[in-house]
Amino acid sequence: MSKYKGTTTLEVLKDAHHYNNWIASNFIRKIEEPIIEIGSGTGNLSTFFIHQGIHLTDVDYDLVQKLKKRFGKKGISASQLNISHSISSKQKGKYRSVLSINVLEHIENDERALVHMNQLLKKNGKLLLLVPSQKFAYTKLDKLLGHFRRYSKSELRQKVEKAGFEIEELYAFNIVGLLSWLVRAAVDPNNHQLNPKHVAVFDSIVPILRVLESIIKPPVGVSFIVIARKK
Repeated sequence: MSKYKGTTTLEVLKDAHHYNNWIASNFIRKIEEPIIEIGSGTGNLSTFFIHQGIHLTDVDYDLVQKLKKRFGKKGISASQLNISHSISSKQKGKYRSVLSINVLEHIENDERALVHMNQLLKKNGKLLLLVPSQKFAYTKLDKLLGHFRRYSKSELRQKVEKAGFEIEELYAFNIVGLLSWLVRAAVDPNNHQLNPKHVAVFDSIVPILRVLESIIKPPVGVSFIVIARKK
């Protein structure tokens, strides 16, 4: 049985097809092969990149077994990796892209993790991140999911640059998601689970939100997206 605290949330989000597609669309045209995904979880986002040269990883052994079962027949490899630990010489400089979606907030020493992500990359390789934003939005659900933090824009920029990256893009994503996150915490602070019905309703309006945010970038959002290049 998986030790990851957020497995139930991952299962709820697996059917949020519009939302998962929207997240992936921010990276799909900017990512370069070969790719390593850090914290693939159950593969909800990985599925959008399986046609590319990608290697899936997770710190949780049981989740890695699920990834192998789900994607192994499609020729996609998966292995256990703790990005907080040292990177082996075989892995250093092996990849053109490191993809990590909603993972960095789970790592206590995120600065060390970013340095290790840098070491995985070839010269001029890309880092593609999505992390939760707005420190004031940290709730009981964040804590339950094992989040050490939500990020401010300045903190995220400083940590990514300190790890040896040059930021090409850093922007807020999904303003309605931030509002719903705060409303949920205010209305029912003791509810520590995402409601599948609420997720389904949100997913139904994602196509509209996607168009709106493509026209006008929101000043804040539930997440930050980073595209950076190894110096």
